[in-house]
Amino acid sequence: MNDIARALGRALISQFHPRMLWLALWPFLVSLVLWGVLGFAFRHPAIAWIEGLAAGSFIGASLNTGFSWLGIDSGLGLISGVIYAGFVFAMMVLTALLIIAVVAMPTVVAHVGGRDYPQLARKNGGTYLGSVGNALWVSVVFLIGFVLTIPLWLIAPLALLVPLLWWGWATARMFRYDALVAHASQEERELLFARHGKAFLAIGTTVSLLNFVPPLFFLVPILGGLAFTHYGLHALERMRAERGEIGVTA
Repeated sequence: MNDIARALGRALISQFHPRMLWLALWPFLVSLVLWGVLGFAFRHPAIAWIEGLAAGSFIGASLNTGFSWLGIDSGLGLISGVIYAGFVFAMMVLTALLIIAVVAMPTVVAHVGGRDYPQLARKNGGTYLGSVGNALWVSVVFLIGFVLTIPLWLIAPLALLVPLLWWGWATARMFRYDALVAHASQEERELLFARHGKAFLAIGTTVSLLNFVPPLFFLVPILGGLAFTHYGLHALERMRAERGEIGVTA
């Protein structure tokens, strides 16, 4: 837990570097424009599809019965509109994560590695194509899972919990590879994933909580990248120290 708090704290400090602030801003603006246009253009058929999907579920049918008993004709449609807005926002965040992972993470890793871990040897255990493939795979799984769990959004607590868990999972899976690809060998990276899988997920979920705090949600992609880089490089450094390769920084 101390290492997680340390990584988040250092990420927050790194976030205020002008270069990192710019990296946080432009991917989110690109994503905002893209999904703002798409979300507006496809709102009617998409909301109708969500309403039909929800009405076909036990939860949706029960809600529809309740709304009818209360004399409310469009209750499920209203809920479907809210779900659609949440889905569009989730795609906005995911797109920003994807842009950061594919375009900006090399800059993030170079920034953190050069300033905080200059003595850490680079073993280049992965490739840029591997990073792109990982980001695309995570995005596809996220999208499929997000759509399949839409009926769960009709249950009040799960409407917040399900998106948070998906964001946390996607952030962790997307950035843990990029954080280590330049410095760790493939064997080191796989060992760190096995050792610190729960910690990576905890960092992803913690950072994703900012999605519920406007306007801080625009910081989530780059802050996540910084946090995973700080945590991953520190964990790599400690593992090499255990093997007698290098010392441990404070």
